[in-house]
Amino acid sequence: MKHLSLKNLILVVFLSAPIIYLKMVYNDLPQKVALHFGADGQPDRYGEKSELWTPILIMMSVALVTYLIVTNIGKIDPKKQTLQSQELMQKLGLTIVSFVSILTMYIVYSSYNPTDGKLVFIMLGLFFAAIGNFMNNIKPNYFVGLRLPWTLENEDNWRKTHHLASKLWVGGGLLIATLAVFITTSLMSKIMLPIVLLIVIIPSVYSYQYYKKTK
Repeated sequence: MKHLSLKNLILVVFLSAPIIYLKMVYNDLPQKVALHFGADGQPDRYGEKSELWTPILIMMSVALVTYLIVTNIGKIDPKKQTLQSQELMQKLGLTIVSFVSILTMYIVYSSYNPTDGKLVFIMLGLFFAAIGNFMNNIKPNYFVGLRLPWTLENEDNWRKTHHLASKLWVGGGLLIATLAVFITTSLMSKIMLPIVLLIVIIPSVYSYQYYKKTK
């Protein structure tokens, strides 16, 4: 119970951190703040500071719903015959919530103190790597992972596909984070999409080929 209570405490802290942070700095914010940023990391739209509450509440609500889905897969997923590790799902859920929380606070910070945007790409790269680290241990389900017709049909296909995807996501994520340190934000915004497409498409193609081979 103590272990579970600690995780619930961590969840509450991450969910509430962006709201508390905005409340703390709200009175010191200028009336007009940056609300949107271009590919070069520079703000391209400004608005009233009160508008910051909407994206924060939306992002943290999405994070909470995602956490509840991930941690309750064993109850709501049709593939109940393959039970997920509750410990693994808790860690995955907290990883997602913590990433969204930190990203949201960074958005608030950038609204009144614009940066070059490199930190966003570094965080995204580390997030992909973290998710990749979980992939190898996720069992077949309809909510998390590469939910392809061929992986859902065959457990061996799921296992082999996610084993490959795990390596690609960790490697691709670390590559994104590393490149973001050394190149401009504008160039990074162009490089990141091809990397993401590759780490998604390659295991998907492999899954189909494995299906054709074992059909």
